[in-house]
Amino acid sequence: MKILNYLNLIIFLLLGSCSSFKSNNGEINDKNLKLIKNKSINKVITLTSLSTDIVSTLSRDKLIAIPGSSLFKDKINYQELPRISQGRTPPNLEKIVSLKPDLVIGTKGFHDKILGKLKDINIQTISYELSDWNSLENTINLISTKLDINGSGKSNEIVNTNLKECVVANEQNKKPSVVVLASTKPILSPNSKSWAGNLLQRFGINSLTKDLDSKSEFRGYVNLSPEWLVKEDPDNLIIIQTRPGQYVDFEKSMPFSNLKAVKSDQVYRFNYYGLINAGSLESINSACLKLRKIF
Repeated sequence: MKILNYLNLIIFLLLGSCSSFKSNNGEINDKNLKLIKNKSINKVITLTSLSTDIVSTLSRDKLIAIPGSSLFKDKINYQELPRISQGRTPPNLEKIVSLKPDLVIGTKGFHDKILGKLKDINIQTISYELSDWNSLENTINLISTKLDINGSGKSNEIVNTNLKECVVANEQNKKPSVVVLASTKPILSPNSKSWAGNLLQRFGINSLTKDLDSKSEFRGYVNLSPEWLVKEDPDNLIIIQTRPGQYVDFEKSMPFSNLKAVKSDQVYRFNYYGLINAGSLESINSACLKLRKIF
């Protein structure tokens, strides 16, 4: 059971670790952008929840199929669209091909194999990575350009409208200290090279793990010892939950019960989507709103 939980943790964190954007052929350059704009895109299939949300915001009528995600469960706009994957199952290649898309969007690393097969049969693809705010804006610009929409202008509009809680002035790291716990067994926390770490920096939040080197297999995450956590004794703790009530006894468990943040009731529970895995524009905005209210 411990091995299974650890494997689930690996998937959990790797899905949330993503950094700049590239096409399947490498970096996007002026020549590639010209080719992109010369091809009309009317039927788009997305393999990720974030790209689904971006395409829907840019041009809802172009979406013809999306991944299965809990983020879309109660969204009326997505209910009638076919699902090409569900949970952790890989996208269904035959179903994608049968829908005859003009474009398929996935993430670099996780979807390389299926995107490569689609490319081999002359279906256009985009793959992107996400680990910081700049790469999010770049991804929006890339998809906008591919859909023949004013990239930078639309990107700014999306940021100012759909991500308005994330718009900040230059913040200074003078706020109370915090440690984000992406996992408690093992104790894992994001550094500045992760999406979560970069978002904390955006708000000038003093993350005690931002400069620690990652020596775990999870890129952008550091493995903390209980002794380190007790010694640093952060003012605030953020715990990442994948389901409601996941850490109901957290404040009573060792070594956490001895921490200043626990004793002063400065422990905050955040959803996995938004802070660890960007998830969607809405989940990112919700995470920003919560950070803004707390800090």
